[in-house]
This record gives sequence, C-alpha cells and structure tokens, in this order.
Amino acid sequence: MNLNKMEDWEKEVENINWKSMLQDIDEALLDNLAVEIGFRTYEQLEDASEIVVDDYYICHLSDGRWVWWNPKEYAIKDPEYFHSKDEIKAYIADFLQLDQDRIMQLKEGLDQVRQSRKCLFCEYEFDLNDEKRKSWLEKFVDHYQFCSEECAHEKINMKVTE
Repeated sequence: MNLNKMEDWEKEVENINWKSMLQDIDEALLDNLAVEIGFRTYEQLEDASEIVVDDYYICHLSDGRWVWWNPKEYAIKDPEYFHSKDEIKAYIADFLQLDQDRIMQLKEGLDQVRQSRKCLFCEYEFDLNDEKRKSWLEKFVDHYQFCSEECAHEKINMKVTE
C-alpha cells in the first residue's frame, strides 16, 4: 500500500511545471515587496516609483519617507528607507559614485518624483496620477483620498451605516 502512494507521489512530482511554479513564486515575492512598502500590488508600486539606474527604483511615500528598492535583489535584500530627500540623495550619490554634475542631475530628478498618497479606506499607498483612476474620478468629491472606486464606495457605505 505505501509503495503505491510513493509511486503516485513520484508521478505528481514528475508532472510539476517547475518553470510555471518559479514564475508564480517570483510574482508572489514581488507582490510581497509591494505590500511591505505599502502598496496593494507590485504594478502599483512600480507605477508610483521612478527607476534610477538598472533595476534600482525610488518611491516617495505619503508619510514623507523615501524608499530605495530593487525587485531582483528583494529575496536577499530588503528595501531601504530614508527620512528625507537629502538622505536618499546622499545614499544614491555614494552608491553610484556620482560627481558634482551628476549629483545636481540627481537632485533635479528627485525634485520631480511624485509623492504617493495613502488611501483613506484601505490605507495602501497609491499614485494620485494613476491612469486607471480617471474612469471614476468624477463620481466622488473626495476622490483624491481613495486608491480605487471600490474603496470610495466602501467608505461611503460605512458612513451611511453609521
């Protein structure tokens, strides 16, 4: 009886699509990275971030902190948080060994990074200028406080039931 179970198990292992499984794990890791930083999905994190060099990104969170992150290194290295633009500028300048001209370019680039917002309902970060938000913006007076139409509806429903 145990031999049959072992053979069944071996057949199942042989039929596993390892490439697909690894892809699913990578996607789960990226979504975990997004949630750790404060976003609902990796796509939302990526949209709210700016690439600095190679696979290194920065994001300016609603609480004023800045985040330096790399999706390819996330499994071995956590995102790094900075409390001010000056702190992250100094870190990047050192990391990339920038000269004075490049540091000025970096400063100009950092000045253009949009700060994300925190949804009043779900408390996830979101990009106020996200194109997906445009389809429902006119429906809500306080649309700038919500990441999605669903969150806006839920908040309104909560107020009505109170």
